[in-house]
Amino acid sequence: MSDKAIELFIRMHLEKTPTLQRGRQVLTGDVIMAVMGAIQHQQPYGCDLISARWLGDMSAMRRVEERIAEWARDSSRPDLLAHVGMVALAIFCGKPTNDQERKLVSLWKRYSEQGHRSKRLIKRYQTQITLLNNMVSDTEFRYSQNDMEISKLQNLIENEKARLHKWASKKAKESFQCPKCSGSGFSSSEKGCNECGGSGCFVPKAENVRQHLRRTGIARVSDKLWNSEIKPKFDELLSMLNQEHDETARMMGKRLCEERAA
Repeated sequence: MSDKAIELFIRMHLEKTPTLQRGRQVLTGDVIMAVMGAIQHQQPYGCDLISARWLGDMSAMRRVEERIAEWARDSSRPDLLAHVGMVALAIFCGKPTNDQERKLVSLWKRYSEQGHRSKRLIKRYQTQITLLNNMVSDTEFRYSQNDMEISKLQNLIENEKARLHKWASKKAKESFQCPKCSGSGFSSSEKGCNECGGSGCFVPKAENVRQHLRRTGIARVSDKLWNSEIKPKFDELLSMLNQEHDETARMMGKRLCEERAA
């Protein structure tokens, strides 16, 4: 019933009157929402985790991040574990880390049809600017006109770059699939994709936390430090997030069963 509870929790935020999707309907939308409201009051952290994971709720995500920051501050290595905590949260939510999202934005610009179109358009504008710069202006008026035209073309270039960045940023939030290999993990030469490392997507994995810390310039963690301090704390946090999430979902399911039997 916990899966059903999460489904209804999500639908509660998407619809005004959520109802059970399968089976005989015996719970009205008002009853379901009352149950969810009670659970949110009892388990605010667990509901934040569910909202962050399944709804992409940024307010809930910020509250979870604050809790993780508190957890890190109470540790022996607060700065390092603050970064580790954010990776654990990304793994829990199944979403890219900030550096992975930036990489995705860059790849959407480079390998998408939109990116190719923008590149051609910008190149055309730049060619026109070069021609205008090389043009001999025999009068002050002609020189001024050329200068105005160049400024106009430069503005068009900046606008096109901004438009592409906005589009790529939106795409990076919609899909974590590698734009170069389209999620296959292989390039056109049938070799592993060099952009995503052959994984086909940009989502952090528990076994890659050390590489993430090193690649982003945060820290180079030795085997001794990783095994004795960092990995146990990382595993502890990831387990805590999953347990809190699952316990909240279990409580929702139990309350819904009770209401259904009443």
